[in-house]
Amino acid sequence: MPDIHITVPTPTEEERSLMEARIQAFIFPNDPQTDEEKAAFDKAVEFQIAHEKTAMNAVGSASVPQGTKAFKIGNFDMTFEDGTFDGLLTKKNICPAAYGVLLRTGLLYKGAGR
Repeated sequence: MPDIHITVPTPTEEERSLMEARIQAFIFPNDPQTDEEKAAFDKAVEFQIAHEKTAMNAVGSASVPQGTKAFKIGNFDMTFEDGTFDGLLTKKNICPAAYGVLLRTGLLYKGAGR
């Protein structure tokens, strides 16, 4: 299924700052150095914000959290994947487009002497 985002308003400085910290944790120990890497990082931040706002919009007021493994209505029961609420980006919850731009610039490469 394609990763199609809704049109979202320009992120606030706070939203960008919080997402930058999460993307930095995802690419650690790498840090964008070149203009190309910095542009890819900024694009990944924008993609991830739009990705998460699209997901929130999809569930609307139902508010079923991402990472829900099971949901039962009769005698309500819900099961979550490990790490669902820790806020860290993983390969499971990062926007595929954000992952792609980070990968293509080498920011996901964890080897020495990148």
